Amino acid sequence: MENAVKLLYRSVYLDIEGMTFASLDELNTAIHISLLDFNEKAMAGREMSHKEMFLHSEKDYLRPLPRNRYVMKERKLMTVGRNSYVSLFRHHYSVPKEYVGRRVTILYDADTVEIYCGMNLVATHDRCDIPYTYSWKKEHNLPGHYGPYDKDLEELFRCASEIDNIVLNYLREVEHVMQYPPKAFRSCRGILALEKKYGRDRLVAACACADQKLQYGYQALREVLELGEDADFLPDEDGKVQPPATSPAPLSHKNIRGREYYRKDKQEQ
Repeated sequence: MENAVKLLYRSVYLDIEGMTFASLDELNTAIHISLLDFNEKAMAGREMSHKEMFLHSEKDYLRPLPRNRYVMKERKLMTVGRNSYVSLFRHHYSVPKEYVGRRVTILYDADTVEIYCGMNLVATHDRCDIPYTYSWKKEHNLPGHYGPYDKDLEELFRCASEIDNIVLNYLREVEHVMQYPPKAFRSCRGILALEKKYGRDRLVAACACADQKLQYGYQALREVLELGEDADFLPDEDGKVQPPATSPAPLSHKNIRGREYYRKDKQEQ
C-alpha cells in the first residue's frame, strides 16, 4: 500500500510539474486526469492495470458505505456517585444502581452520551447541556427509601389521587420540573404533609393557586398557604370553586426589578 501511494505521488507530480492553476478546481481536475491515466497503465511485471485488478479481484468484496457519517466522540473517566449519577459539563446522568462507586468511561458527542463499565455499555442518554439538571431512566432503579425512587413517587401519586386530582396533577408537575427523583420525592412528600397543618381543602386550593402561578415545589406551596393566597380557590358554601378570572400575578423574585425600580432611580438622578 505504501509503495502504491509513492508511485501514485510520483506519477501525478510528474504530470502536473510546471503547470499553473488559477483555482483549486483546476488543480483537482488535473490530478483526477493523472489518476485515471495511472490506473489505466499496466503495472510493472504484470499484464493487468490497477483498474483491471480492482474490477477482477477486489470489486466484489466491497460493502456499501455506512448510511451515517462517522462521528468523533470525546472520552471522560468518572466514578459513579452514591446517588447513582455521573456528571458531564455540570449535567447529571443516571447509571444503574449496581454501578455505584464503579469507575466508568463516558463517550459523548453532540447528540448522545454513552456510559461504559469496562467493555459493557451500561447507560445511554440524549446529550443535555442544561447545568445542574438531571437525566434519568426508570429502568436504572435508582435507590429510594422503599426501593426505586419511581416506586416511591408512584406511592405518593396514589395518595394524592385519593385527595384530589388537582393535587395529583400538581405533584406530577413537581416531578417534571425538578427532574432529580430524590429531590422530587422529598418535595412531594412535604407537600402531602401540609394537609395535617392546613387541611385538605386548603391543600387542594393551594395546589390550584400555585399551578396557576406556574410555581412548583414544597417551598412555593407553603408560601401560598402562609400568605393566604389560596383563599380565592377555596370552595364556597355550595361546594363550588370559582377561581379569579384575572390573569395570575407576575412572578416576584429579587432579580426582577420592575418599573418602580427605574422610577425611583430616575427620581434620584
